[in-house]
Amino acid sequence: MNFKPANIPDNDQKRVKAVLRTGVLDTSSTELYEIYCFLAKEITGCPVSWTGVIDSERQFMLARDGFPDDVPMEMPRNQTLCQFALEKTKPLLINDMTKDKRFMFHPAVKDFGVKFYAAFPIVTSDGYILGTLCVSDNRVRRISAHKINLLTELAAKLAYQLEVQVNQRKSTAESSIEIMSKLKLNFSEISLEDAVVILKFFINDVISSEEKQKMLDLGVAIKNKNNFEVSKFGRKVLDELNLNIGTLKRIKNLSNNDDELMNLLGQI
Repeated sequence: MNFKPANIPDNDQKRVKAVLRTGVLDTSSTELYEIYCFLAKEITGCPVSWTGVIDSERQFMLARDGFPDDVPMEMPRNQTLCQFALEKTKPLLINDMTKDKRFMFHPAVKDFGVKFYAAFPIVTSDGYILGTLCVSDNRVRRISAHKINLLTELAAKLAYQLEVQVNQRKSTAESSIEIMSKLKLNFSEISLEDAVVILKFFINDVISSEEKQKMLDLGVAIKNKNNFEVSKFGRKVLDELNLNIGTLKRIKNLSNNDDELMNLLGQI
Protein backbone atom coordinates (compact mmCIF):
# COMPACT_ATOMS: atom_id res chain seq x y z
CA MET A 1 0.00 0.00 0.00
CA ASN A 2 1.00 3.62 -0.51
CA PHE A 3 1.18 6.43 1.99
CA LYS A 4 -2.04 8.46 2.17
CA PRO A 5 -1.79 12.21 2.95
CA ALA A 6 -3.75 13.75 5.80
CA ASN A 7 -7.12 15.41 5.38
CA ILE A 8 -7.09 19.19 4.92
CA PRO A 9 -8.43 20.95 8.05
CA ASP A 10 -11.67 22.92 7.64
CA ASN A 11 -9.98 26.17 8.66
CA ASP A 12 -6.94 25.70 6.44
CA GLN A 13 -7.37 28.87 4.37
CA LYS A 14 -7.43 31.05 7.49
CA ARG A 15 -4.64 28.98 9.02
CA VAL A 16 -2.42 29.53 5.95
CA LYS A 17 -3.11 33.28 6.13
CA ALA A 18 -1.82 33.20 9.71
CA VAL A 19 1.32 31.42 8.48
CA LEU A 20 1.88 34.04 5.77
CA ARG A 21 1.51 36.84 8.34
CA THR A 22 4.53 35.50 10.24
CA GLY A 23 6.79 36.50 7.35
CA VAL A 24 9.16 33.59 8.07
CA LEU A 25 8.68 31.61 4.85
CA ASP A 26 11.88 31.42 2.81
CA THR A 27 13.91 33.25 5.46
CA SER A 28 17.31 32.07 6.69
CA SER A 29 17.21 33.13 10.35
CA THR A 30 17.77 29.64 11.70
CA GLU A 31 19.80 30.99 14.63
CA LEU A 32 16.58 32.46 16.08
CA TYR A 33 14.96 29.03 16.34
CA GLU A 34 17.79 26.53 16.81
CA ILE A 35 17.45 26.71 20.59
CA TYR A 36 13.99 25.12 20.37
CA CYS A 37 15.35 22.11 18.51
CA PHE A 38 18.28 21.81 20.91
CA LEU A 39 16.00 21.90 23.95
CA ALA A 40 13.55 19.43 22.39
CA LYS A 41 16.39 16.95 21.93
CA GLU A 42 17.71 17.56 25.44
CA ILE A 43 14.30 17.05 27.02
CA THR A 44 13.39 13.88 25.13
CA GLY A 45 16.77 12.33 24.39
CA CYS A 46 15.79 11.95 20.73
CA PRO A 47 18.58 12.32 18.14
CA VAL A 48 16.55 14.42 15.69
CA SER A 49 14.46 17.55 16.12
CA TRP A 50 13.04 20.17 13.78
CA THR A 51 10.58 23.03 13.73
CA GLY A 52 8.81 24.68 10.85
CA VAL A 53 5.66 26.21 9.45
CA ILE A 54 3.29 24.70 6.91
CA ASP A 55 1.49 26.66 4.22
CA SER A 56 -0.91 25.27 1.60
CA GLU A 57 1.82 23.53 -0.39
CA ARG A 58 4.88 22.86 1.74
CA GLN A 59 6.57 22.64 5.10
CA PHE A 60 9.37 25.17 5.55
CA MET A 61 11.85 24.41 8.31
CA LEU A 62 12.84 27.27 10.57
CA ALA A 63 15.57 25.17 12.19
CA ARG A 64 16.61 21.55 12.64
CA ASP A 65 19.08 19.44 14.56
CA GLY A 66 20.23 15.97 13.61
CA PHE A 67 19.50 16.18 9.87
CA PRO A 68 22.14 15.67 7.17
CA ASP A 69 23.23 19.01 5.69
CA ASP A 70 22.08 18.05 2.19
CA VAL A 71 18.44 17.59 3.23
CA PRO A 72 16.37 20.53 1.83
CA MET A 73 14.86 23.06 4.23
CA GLU A 74 11.42 22.47 2.76
CA MET A 75 9.35 19.62 1.40
CA PRO A 76 5.89 19.20 -0.13
CA ARG A 77 3.18 19.34 2.50
CA ASN A 78 1.56 16.08 1.36
CA GLN A 79 4.84 14.22 1.95
CA THR A 80 5.45 15.43 5.50
CA LEU A 81 4.82 13.72 8.80
CA CYS A 82 3.70 17.00 10.32
CA GLN A 83 0.64 17.44 8.09
CA PHE A 84 -1.18 15.15 10.52
CA ALA A 85 -0.46 17.52 13.41
CA LEU A 86 -2.54 20.29 11.81
CA GLU A 87 -5.84 18.65 12.72
CA LYS A 88 -5.68 19.19 16.50
CA THR A 89 -3.88 21.58 18.83
CA LYS A 90 -2.85 18.73 21.13
CA PRO A 91 0.52 16.96 20.68
CA LEU A 92 0.68 14.09 18.20
CA LEU A 93 2.62 11.20 19.76
CA ILE A 94 3.42 8.03 17.79
CA ASN A 95 5.42 5.54 19.87
CA ASP A 96 5.80 3.00 17.05
CA MET A 97 5.10 4.32 13.56
CA THR A 98 5.36 0.85 12.01
CA LYS A 99 2.08 0.00 13.75
CA ASP A 100 0.22 3.21 12.92
CA LYS A 101 -1.91 3.05 9.76
CA ARG A 102 -1.29 6.73 9.00
CA PHE A 103 2.48 6.39 8.98
CA MET A 104 3.51 2.77 8.39
CA PHE A 105 3.86 3.30 4.63
CA HIS A 106 5.54 6.69 4.81
CA PRO A 107 9.06 6.76 3.25
CA ALA A 108 10.54 8.02 6.53
CA VAL A 109 9.36 4.79 8.14
CA LYS A 110 9.84 2.35 5.27
CA ASP A 111 13.12 3.67 3.86
CA PHE A 112 14.78 5.45 6.80
CA GLY A 113 13.58 3.40 9.74
CA VAL A 114 11.91 6.15 11.77
CA LYS A 115 9.81 4.60 14.51
CA PHE A 116 9.11 7.26 17.14
CA TYR A 117 7.64 10.64 16.25
CA ALA A 118 6.23 13.44 18.39
CA ALA A 119 4.83 16.70 17.04
CA PHE A 120 3.89 19.69 19.20
CA PRO A 121 1.70 22.17 17.31
CA ILE A 122 2.75 25.83 17.22
CA VAL A 123 -0.59 27.48 17.99
CA THR A 124 -1.35 31.21 17.73
CA SER A 125 -3.31 33.11 20.35
CA ASP A 126 -6.38 32.88 18.12
CA GLY A 127 -6.08 29.13 17.71
CA TYR A 128 -4.40 28.66 14.32
CA ILE A 129 -1.71 26.01 13.96
CA LEU A 130 1.29 27.52 12.17
CA GLY A 131 3.41 24.39 12.17
CA THR A 132 5.16 22.08 14.59
CA LEU A 133 8.07 21.47 16.91
CA CYS A 134 9.04 17.82 16.46
CA VAL A 135 11.36 15.05 17.60
CA SER A 136 11.96 11.59 16.13
CA ASP A 137 14.00 8.46 16.72
CA ASN A 138 14.75 5.21 14.93
CA ARG A 139 13.64 3.20 17.91
CA VAL A 140 10.34 2.84 19.72
CA ARG A 141 10.00 5.36 22.53
CA ARG A 142 7.61 6.66 25.14
CA ILE A 143 7.97 10.04 26.81
CA SER A 144 6.61 10.96 30.19
CA ALA A 145 3.70 13.30 30.84
CA HIS A 146 6.18 15.76 32.38
CA LYS A 147 8.28 15.85 29.21
CA ILE A 148 5.16 16.21 27.08
CA ASN A 149 4.19 19.24 29.14
CA LEU A 150 7.66 20.73 28.76
CA LEU A 151 7.59 20.34 24.97
CA THR A 152 4.05 21.75 24.83
CA GLU A 153 5.22 24.83 26.74
CA LEU A 154 8.27 25.11 24.49
CA ALA A 155 6.08 25.10 21.37
CA ALA A 156 3.88 27.75 23.00
CA LYS A 157 6.93 29.96 23.57
CA LEU A 158 7.86 29.57 19.91
CA ALA A 159 4.32 30.58 18.89
CA TYR A 160 4.59 33.64 21.13
CA GLN A 161 7.95 34.59 19.58
CA LEU A 162 6.51 34.38 16.07
CA GLU A 163 3.53 36.55 17.05
CA VAL A 164 5.80 39.13 18.69
CA GLN A 165 7.85 39.28 15.49
CA VAL A 166 4.66 39.93 13.50
CA ASN A 167 3.71 42.81 15.81
CA GLN A 168 7.21 44.29 15.63
CA ARG A 169 7.20 44.10 11.85
CA LYS A 170 3.81 45.81 11.73
CA SER A 171 4.97 48.52 14.11
CA THR A 172 8.10 49.11 12.05
CA ALA A 173 6.09 49.29 8.84
CA GLU A 174 3.69 51.81 10.36
CA SER A 175 6.61 53.92 11.62
CA SER A 176 8.31 53.76 8.23
CA ILE A 177 5.16 54.86 6.40
CA GLU A 178 4.77 57.79 8.80
CA ILE A 179 8.42 58.73 8.25
CA MET A 180 8.03 58.62 4.48
CA SER A 181 4.98 60.88 4.69
CA LYS A 182 6.93 63.46 6.71
CA LEU A 183 9.91 63.28 4.37
CA LYS A 184 7.65 64.01 1.42
CA LEU A 185 6.52 67.23 3.13
CA ASN A 186 10.12 68.46 2.96
CA PHE A 187 11.19 66.77 -0.28
CA SER A 188 8.29 66.60 -2.73
CA GLU A 189 10.19 64.55 -5.31
CA ILE A 190 12.20 62.34 -2.96
CA SER A 191 12.90 58.80 -4.15
CA LEU A 192 12.85 55.71 -1.97
CA GLU A 193 16.61 55.37 -2.43
CA ASP A 194 17.18 58.92 -1.15
CA ALA A 195 14.81 58.34 1.78
CA VAL A 196 16.83 55.29 2.82
CA VAL A 197 20.07 57.30 2.67
CA ILE A 198 18.59 60.14 4.75
CA LEU A 199 17.50 57.72 7.46
CA LYS A 200 20.87 55.97 7.45
CA PHE A 201 22.55 59.37 7.77
CA PHE A 202 20.30 60.42 10.66
CA ILE A 203 21.05 57.22 12.61
CA ASN A 204 24.81 57.56 12.01
CA ASP A 205 25.01 54.50 9.80
CA VAL A 206 27.85 54.21 7.29
CA ILE A 207 27.12 55.88 3.96
CA SER A 208 29.26 56.11 0.83
CA SER A 209 30.93 59.23 -0.55
CA GLU A 210 28.26 59.40 -3.25
CA GLU A 211 25.55 59.22 -0.59
CA LYS A 212 27.27 61.97 1.39
CA GLN A 213 27.18 64.15 -1.69
CA LYS A 214 23.47 63.42 -2.02
CA MET A 215 22.95 64.60 1.58
CA LEU A 216 24.79 67.81 0.72
CA ASP A 217 22.69 68.28 -2.42
CA LEU A 218 19.47 67.78 -0.45
CA GLY A 219 20.64 70.26 2.18
CA VAL A 220 20.40 67.92 5.15
CA ALA A 221 24.18 67.90 5.66
CA ILE A 222 27.02 70.42 5.61
CA LYS A 223 30.77 70.20 5.59
CA ASN A 224 32.32 71.93 8.59
CA LYS A 225 36.09 71.85 8.05
CA ASN A 226 36.82 68.13 8.02
CA ASN A 227 33.53 67.14 9.61
CA PHE A 228 30.38 65.99 7.86
CA GLU A 229 27.44 67.21 9.97
CA VAL A 230 23.67 67.53 10.02
CA SER A 231 22.69 70.98 8.70
CA LYS A 232 20.23 73.37 10.32
CA PHE A 233 17.64 72.24 7.78
CA GLY A 234 18.58 68.62 8.50
CA ARG A 235 17.98 69.15 12.22
CA LYS A 236 14.56 70.60 11.37
CA VAL A 237 13.72 67.51 9.32
CA LEU A 238 15.04 65.21 12.05
CA ASP A 239 12.95 67.01 14.65
CA GLU A 240 9.84 66.68 12.48
CA LEU A 241 10.46 62.97 12.08
CA ASN A 242 10.48 62.69 15.88
CA LEU A 243 12.33 59.37 15.81
CA ASN A 244 12.14 57.75 19.21
CA ILE A 245 14.73 55.29 20.46
CA GLY A 246 12.61 52.23 19.66
CA THR A 247 12.04 53.35 16.09
CA LEU A 248 15.72 54.19 15.70
CA LYS A 249 16.72 50.70 16.81
CA ARG A 250 14.29 49.06 14.41
CA ILE A 251 15.46 51.22 11.53
CA LYS A 252 19.09 50.60 12.49
CA ASN A 253 18.46 46.86 12.18
CA LEU A 254 16.66 47.32 8.88
CA SER A 255 19.36 49.58 7.53
CA ASN A 256 21.52 46.48 7.09
CA ASN A 257 18.98 45.34 4.51
CA ASP A 258 18.18 48.19 2.11
CA ASP A 259 15.69 46.07 0.16
CA GLU A 260 13.59 45.41 3.26
CA LEU A 261 13.70 49.04 4.36
CA MET A 262 12.73 50.22 0.87
CA ASN A 263 9.88 47.72 0.83
CA LEU A 264 8.50 49.19 4.04
CA LEU A 265 8.89 52.77 2.86
CA GLY A 266 7.38 51.85 -0.49
CA GLN A 267 4.09 50.93 1.13
CA ILE A 268 3.10 54.58 0.93
